[in-house]
Amino acid sequence: MKVKNLNNSSVKTKRLIKNTFIQMLSEKKEVGKISVSELVERAEISRATFYAHFDDIYDVVEEFEREIIDEFFTNAKLLATDDYEKFFEALFAFMKQNNDNYKMMCKSDEVLFSAKKLATLGINKFMELINSDPHIKNRKFIELEISIFIEGLLFEYVKYCRGLTAITPNELYIYAKSWYEKFMKDRC
Repeated sequence: MKVKNLNNSSVKTKRLIKNTFIQMLSEKKEVGKISVSELVERAEISRATFYAHFDDIYDVVEEFEREIIDEFFTNAKLLATDDYEKFFEALFAFMKQNNDNYKMMCKSDEVLFSAKKLATLGINKFMELINSDPHIKNRKFIELEISIFIEGLLFEYVKYCRGLTAITPNELYIYAKSWYEKFMKDRC
């Protein structure tokens, strides 16, 4: 039976398991190459302790992804905004706040599934803003354009996390603001 009432010790143990998992994922690149035995050895906990919190390695992945998604959905600045610029500011602040975990996670080949979830959330929020903006006149291919933009930003961020580009998150932010200004000029 999994720990349901998390006390401070349980919270710390779960955090240790997840942090150890993320470090191993960034090294091994695939979830399937991480064993419970190796994880508990590295985290210096018993198998019983691991299984008190998680069913298996994939349960750790699911909880980690769920936390990222929950953080996105509970970020009041990010979701409550009805202003494009504030949305971009909040989105990049969110990425910066979670940068260390994302950098480790992005080194994994498993990142595409999580990135797709985050891209979908970003696209949906951006489309919500677009659909509520009466100034937008030209709506042809708008969802496609936004999808390419958001997914492209995430792809560039993953490349940054993997050390495959010199482009920084700050440069991505500046580009996003520039793109938005051109987008609004073309669409209004």
